[in-house]
Amino acid sequence: MRGRLQDAMVQLRNKYRAALKDDEMQRAFDELWPAWSSEQGAMIYAEVLSALDLLLLTAAVDNRRKIEELREALRELKRHES
Repeated sequence: MRGRLQDAMVQLRNKYRAALKDDEMQRAFDELWPAWSSEQGAMIYAEVLSALDLLLLTAAVDNRRKIEELREALRELKRHES
C-alpha cells in the first residue's frame, strides 16, 4: 500500500501539479508534499483517489495558497512596523 500511495503522490506531482495554471497554486501544492510524506502511515488506511478526493485536494491546495499569501502579508506588515 505504501508503494501505491507513493506512486499516487508522484503521479499527482507530475500530472496534477503540472496542470495547475497558477504558479501560486503550484507552490501551494509543493507545500503539501512534506505533510503527505510524513503522514503516509495514516493515509495508508484510506483509498486514494476518487472524484471527491480530487475536489478536496484542489480545495486543500487553494487553502494552502491562501495561507501562504496571508503569511507573506503578515511578514510585510512586520517589516513595515520595524
